[in-house]
Amino acid sequence: MPSSVRPRRAAAGALSLALLAASALGAQTPAPPPAATPAAPSAPRPARVSAEQVAQAEADARYVRPPAPIAEWFGRDASFAVLDAPAPGGRWFLVPRATQLSTLALMSRPTLRLAELEIRPATDRLWHLDTFGVRALQIYDLQARRFHDVALPAGTFVSDWTWSPDGARVAFLAHRPTGTEVWTADAATGRAQRVSDARVLATLGTSSHVDISPEVEQRPSRMLQWTPEGTLLTLVVPADRGAEPTQGRVPEGPRVRLSRPTATPTRTFSNLLGDTHDAALFERYTRAQLVELAPGRAPRRLGEPRMYESIALSADGKHVLARWVERPFSFLTSWRGFPGKTAVLDRAGAVVATLEKRALREGSSDGPGGGGQGGGGLRGLAWHPAGAGLVYLKRVTGGGDQVVLLRAPFDTAKGTVLAASEDPIAEVRLDSAGRRVFGTVTRTGRRALAYWDRTRGDSGAAPARRIIVGFAHPDSILTAPGDLWTERTPNGIAYALVSAAGEPYLQGDGLTRDFRPRPFVDRVSLADTTRARVFQGAADTWDRPLVALDADLKRMIVAREGRALFPDSYLWTPGGALENLTRNANPFPELANVRRTDFTFTRQDGLEIQGNIALPVGYRDGQKVPAIFWTYPREFTTPDGYRRAALRARNRNAFPHLTWLRWSELWLTQGYALVYPDIPIVGENYNDTYVSSMVDAMYGAMRAVERMGTVDMDRVGHGGHSYGAFATANLLAHTPFFKAGIAGDGAYNRSLTPTGFQAEPRSIWAASETYLEMSPYFKADQIRAPILLYHGGDDNNTGTWPLQSERFMHALTSLGKTAALYVYPYESHTPRSMENTLDLWARWIDWFDRYVKKSGGPATTATAGGGD
Repeated sequence: MPSSVRPRRAAAGALSLALLAASALGAQTPAPPPAATPAAPSAPRPARVSAEQVAQAEADARYVRPPAPIAEWFGRDASFAVLDAPAPGGRWFLVPRATQLSTLALMSRPTLRLAELEIRPATDRLWHLDTFGVRALQIYDLQARRFHDVALPAGTFVSDWTWSPDGARVAFLAHRPTGTEVWTADAATGRAQRVSDARVLATLGTSSHVDISPEVEQRPSRMLQWTPEGTLLTLVVPADRGAEPTQGRVPEGPRVRLSRPTATPTRTFSNLLGDTHDAALFERYTRAQLVELAPGRAPRRLGEPRMYESIALSADGKHVLARWVERPFSFLTSWRGFPGKTAVLDRAGAVVATLEKRALREGSSDGPGGGGQGGGGLRGLAWHPAGAGLVYLKRVTGGGDQVVLLRAPFDTAKGTVLAASEDPIAEVRLDSAGRRVFGTVTRTGRRALAYWDRTRGDSGAAPARRIIVGFAHPDSILTAPGDLWTERTPNGIAYALVSAAGEPYLQGDGLTRDFRPRPFVDRVSLADTTRARVFQGAADTWDRPLVALDADLKRMIVAREGRALFPDSYLWTPGGALENLTRNANPFPELANVRRTDFTFTRQDGLEIQGNIALPVGYRDGQKVPAIFWTYPREFTTPDGYRRAALRARNRNAFPHLTWLRWSELWLTQGYALVYPDIPIVGENYNDTYVSSMVDAMYGAMRAVERMGTVDMDRVGHGGHSYGAFATANLLAHTPFFKAGIAGDGAYNRSLTPTGFQAEPRSIWAASETYLEMSPYFKADQIRAPILLYHGGDDNNTGTWPLQSERFMHALTSLGKTAALYVYPYESHTPRSMENTLDLWARWIDWFDRYVKKSGGPATTATAGGGD
């Protein structure tokens, strides 16, 4: 049976003797998911337990639930409306509503893990399109100032939405329980209907990565495109696909791996192809047929099936820019490193021109991401926004770049030079008419905005370059002029937003020394390059422009939020008038009045570091409460690098959302303060100072918190996820600060990630002492505080296999430490199912209540069957 479809084990716990048996011997009743009920309080722990009792407790492990308030919070809808997806014309806005959690019933369905793709064979789509994400759609009518719902079929997830050219309809992929189809919804009524019953293949091509933390953001679709005629192009299961390939029990030969002719370092991917059967499965579930769909008509097949990565229709609707993967595959890298081609197709699907052939890219040196996201070819290749052809960047012999327009039939030897620069061009954008060319040019590490006037047409010699925003270093973040405001057509073609007079806009973050950014919009005069401020956010809220409703920015949609102000979308007009359009409600009002304090502290070397503390719900002056430090180290080559990063990341006007990445805020309901200190790792080879930087920063943070007088410094725990889990284990090994720790989905033995990890560029053979010194696995004997480990049983993150936690737990058990490990079935790098998440929180709370809040006394939160 292929490893990619091996049955997964049930939730497992592996705990130290005294810990597990103590809770198992209490009067507790296991609670089966999902209708679990809170268990009775733990009985006092016996002084001694036997190995047999511990083994039985492991075998009897069942799901448990946290205190009622926690369980109820996870059932709330945390999504809110953001008006950032307008239809052409600006009247209608699509508002997706997402769920951040799933259920075991959805998570447990068979999944193929092939070359870093996770595919549901029963539904022909990626696994997370079956489990969580956008579950509902609304449309906001700006004219009527109201929302109306899109009527979706029951049990449907949604992705790849795109507005029709006239703005009257929105198309999307409807991921129904048995398969995916293309649907459309009417903007005025919300009425939705299926375009075709063709079975969509949503694997390689789907723009399915949806950021739902905290608001929903999705990239333009790579596999659903509107035509000017009102039909839709998409990718479906080929008619000739046939049955899934089978694999006999008797192999045809051994599994073979051979070294390459040259050094080929790769990152430690989790789900590579294992054999030829995996390769056959990969091709089956990525090979798609390009089709044109229209209601009441059979799908029109365009060309031959291919393993399409993306399709993009030209603005005039005559050609498709397509990118696809080809054999031979590799057992050494992800699908992103596989060979492939980029070509232009006509509307019948025939290849008009092959623009790029990509060779197999296996090693980290072949491109960013280790395994094939790099590759040469035509830089910045994109459709001309007015339909004149393709635009790309071309390096000129001797230095500099050209912006080249490639008209049909797309012969790269016959391109027209639209613009030329003696300095390299990092990025280029044309206005929507294609008559003005703007490019970001670079020189000695600085950047400027250049302009080329093409208002007299595309023919003739390239016009002279003008610098309209002077060269500035990207490190000068407090005086940064901003970036060119770029918009996209419904099909995703990018263009520069310009005023009616043709003047571009700059959008800036408006970073400030007091960590209260004031985003701004400037209009740049093409006559004399002066800049006029059109918009600037307030000093006490975080205001960001979302949508320009007209070319001269007489009306904009703006987002506003504050530390105590829940985010909303507003209609902005010159003079600063704001009308709240969305009126979102905070789903967690219990946290609205939590006391939050930003603070600074200093390391021994003088580096000033930022932190934040939140006191528990109901805190009263004079109390000293237990606290949890939750951290995630970051690497910097210089102290100034950290200072700049802190200014970008620490926004004191942002609302503190409770999301799947920040569920740690729930500790505030359990009587704990929560501390978020930055942990900068600083140095030329930063990880050579990892332990000293981490310990020094944490010592400074703890002393700063102690001086506030609100935390009982004898009752402090530490937690972290992923690289934060790595930090947790290291802090317990190298400091006496914490009573207990919680560490999830971490990598604790760096010899298992020998060719680099996180931001570490060196291999273990180039920096062996650093790898070993940083690995808490080799310092397990120094850990004195109890540590709870958890891990997703199907963790797909590079380097953080479940084996990392299993081996670390083995070491801790062998050394007689107090530890627990919970491996959660079907989970990836972050818990998603409601049952696993509730169980995790029950055990977290019990662990810290026992070892931090009560400093070793009886737990106050019940856990059943193999708990704490």
